[in-house]
Amino acid sequence: MALGIRKQVLTVLMQGAAVPVIGGLCVRLASALRGPYKDKKYLANLTCNPYISPKAQIWAKDLEIGPQCFVDDYVTIYAHPDGGRIVLGEGVHLYRGTIVEVGAGGSVVIGPHTHIQSNCNLKGFLGNLHIGANVQMAPGCGFSPYEHKFEDTSRPIREQGITTRGDIVIEDDVWLGLGVYVLDGVRIGKGAVIGAGSVVTRDIPAYAIAAGVPAKVIRYRGRRAVEA
Repeated sequence: MALGIRKQVLTVLMQGAAVPVIGGLCVRLASALRGPYKDKKYLANLTCNPYISPKAQIWAKDLEIGPQCFVDDYVTIYAHPDGGRIVLGEGVHLYRGTIVEVGAGGSVVIGPHTHIQSNCNLKGFLGNLHIGANVQMAPGCGFSPYEHKFEDTSRPIREQGITTRGDIVIEDDVWLGLGVYVLDGVRIGKGAVIGAGSVVTRDIPAYAIAAGVPAKVIRYRGRRAVEA
C-alpha cells in the first residue's frame, strides 16, 4: 500500500475510533496496519482522538483522556469504587505494563505531553498524585502517596489501614531516571532531574539534580548551578 494511501486509511480508521459500536474495530484495524510497540505512536497523532490499545485494561468511572494520548498494550487504568479522578492531559503517553490505580478518594492527574515509560506504577490512595506537563519518566518508576500503618503488632499490617503525609506533586519538565521511587508528601520542583534508583523522601527544589537513597541534591542545572 502506497504511503499516502496508507496514511489516509489510518486517518479514517482513527477518526472512527470515537464512533460507538465500530470504534473498537477501527482501532484494531489501524493497529494491524502499523508496526509493533512504539511504531503505533503514529496513530495518536493522526487525529484529535487518543490511541488506546485494544490490549489495554481500563476500568474507571471518572476518567478523562485528552486528545492525541497514547495508551500502549497491557497498560492498566483502574479505579476502585471509592477512587477519585484519573486525568490524562493532551499527548500523554503510557507505555506497556504501566499501572494507574486510584482508591480511598485519591486521584491521579497527568499533565500534557508527559511520557511515562514501561512498567511504572502510579497510585492515588488517600493522597493524590499530580504530575505536570512535559515530564519524562524512565521505566520502573513508582509513586505511593500513602503508607501502611504498622504500629499495632497484635494485628497483621494489612488490617491496620493506610495513612498519608500528603499529595505527591511532580512539577513540569522533570526527568526521572530508571527505577525512581517517590513517597507520600513529596514535591519535586520544576525542571529537576532525579538519578536512577533513587528513593525520594523529601522535597527537591526546582532545577536540582538529586540522587541516592534517600535522594539528596548533588548540584543544580544551568544558570542555577552558577548562582549556587
